[in-house]
Amino acid sequence: MNRCKKIAILVCACLTALNVVACGQVKGDKVVNTDESPTRQQDSSVQTIEDTDLEIKEDETANVDKSSVNQQESSMQIDENTNLETEEDKTISVEESNAQTSENIGTEMTTEEILDLFINGSISAISSEDSAFYITDLDMDSGEWDSYSIGERVDLDNDGENELIICGPYGGIYLDARNNKVYEFAVGEGDALVLSYVVYNGSTWIMYSNRMHTGYEAYHMEKFEGADNLVAEMNFHEELVDEDNVEGKEKYTLNGTEISYDEYFELCSKIFATEEITTK
Repeated sequence: MNRCKKIAILVCACLTALNVVACGQVKGDKVVNTDESPTRQQDSSVQTIEDTDLEIKEDETANVDKSSVNQQESSMQIDENTNLETEEDKTISVEESNAQTSENIGTEMTTEEILDLFINGSISAISSEDSAFYITDLDMDSGEWDSYSIGERVDLDNDGENELIICGPYGGIYLDARNNKVYEFAVGEGDALVLSYVVYNGSTWIMYSNRMHTGYEAYHMEKFEGADNLVAEMNFHEELVDEDNVEGKEKYTLNGTEISYDEYFELCSKIFATEEITTK
């Protein structure tokens, strides 16, 4: 009996041992699986963080690019606005300078000083059409046929004070200073009105020449005593009797009266000997 109990106890002990081993394996597997799961979760989290960082960096790069483009556009707009404001400021500055200069001109300023103000761009000149222009409005010293340059100062109106010659196309522009302002005194206006000046019978005369057509020459001269005081005029012409025959006879006139070739030749010799060309 005791033997049977011992066997039964041994069998129970073996079974218990087997159960314990089996439970240990199951629990071990669970532990292993539990350990592996956090590792996988960590890897997944790391990947998620990396993906998020990449997206953030891409967004930051895109935002930086957009910001750079916006800054460039803003900078271009600012430059354009600045340039426009600069040009407007320059215009306003010239106008204010001219107004201020005009206010500061006193009776003590000489003709030469007033002409200097025009040359320096401080004041404008009034044209024969009552419009104003500055020296910067003229194409100065470019070397082109229609450019202008500063010429001599000559008493062109016989008033004892010099006028300013601006050499240029068709004889340029002659400027007179009076009443503390600069005025256009004479101007060349084309091939039929080429401007120059001559000294004739002791006085300076303004002359306009027309040599546009073969066999035809016409000259008009004006003598002033003060730029607003025209005291004498003279016209002389050379033209064909038959304008269709360039080899035909010519006639000569002085102030509308026909004169001989010798008289015309003598007159022209005196005048053209002192002519000053002011086209350049």
